[in-house]
Amino acid sequence: MGTLRWRPVSVGTPGPRLEPKPTSEKFRSFPFRPDTVVDGWSTGKVTVRGASLRGHAHRYYGQPRQDDFVVHVLPTGRVVVAVADGVGNCVHAHVGATSAVRYVPHWVQAYAAEVGSAIDWDELIRGAAWTIVEQAKTTLGLEEPDRTAAARDFSTTLVVAIVDPRDDGSADVRITDVGDSGAWLLSREGFESLIAGKSADEGGITSSAVSGLPRVPQTLQVRSVVLEPGEVLLVGTDGIGDPLGSGEGGVGNLFKDVLGVGVPSLLEFANAADFSRETFDDDRTLVAVWPDAAVAAGAEGGDSQTYY
Repeated sequence: MGTLRWRPVSVGTPGPRLEPKPTSEKFRSFPFRPDTVVDGWSTGKVTVRGASLRGHAHRYYGQPRQDDFVVHVLPTGRVVVAVADGVGNCVHAHVGATSAVRYVPHWVQAYAAEVGSAIDWDELIRGAAWTIVEQAKTTLGLEEPDRTAAARDFSTTLVVAIVDPRDDGSADVRITDVGDSGAWLLSREGFESLIAGKSADEGGITSSAVSGLPRVPQTLQVRSVVLEPGEVLLVGTDGIGDPLGSGEGGVGNLFKDVLGVGVPSLLEFANAADFSRETFDDDRTLVAVWPDAAVAAGAEGGDSQTYY
């Protein structure tokens, strides 16, 4: 009983500590946009944790959290994960991100609810794109849907993962993406990238240009993997992917420690995702899925931790 003090997590040199500011009226007071969202549960066949946090830059300047996520289990046992990262220079990108992720489980429930059933990925992504256009019409008070206005003000990346539990404790995973968010498999061997995330040129320079929904790519890449007991599926935005890199540095060590040895509590998971590392101040969203895993108790408070 009493006050529980979570240990601030630093990776290398931390960024400055600051108190978040409320969202500026420039980005509209409604729909309400919380600084942080945390979710998680266990079905007995899979356990999930999810957190979306406003980055330090957005907290300081009073800008909304542009990331969002949904993790949902259907009555059949099929698990749907959707993670979105609103494109930074779009004033209503946070609204586009929320529209996209909330559309995904409704579509899967309507058209592919059964465990193992096929996904029409093109139809799913086109539907998510159109729901952003419709939301732009409502938000901007337009008489007709306007794709150009939606792309200008509401653009967002999107990653969708479908997780189908197996009776042997493993799970089948199929995943696709639009934009530069990422997905990884964490195992004893380390991190394996499942989708490309940000692309680099021949000189190793990473591009910051993002083309997101409602623009739909001509071809979608779909990756299929088997998630074995002891492994963790991670789906996240570039606020996680950029500092994670190959997984060999301090951020990788942090996630191996917190996620690779069991399932943390909801607050411990969010605390880890909110790590402080100098120069990395983007919004962060991370969803983790463990197959056939039992929930472990979170760590108690204490001194701050630093990972290198």
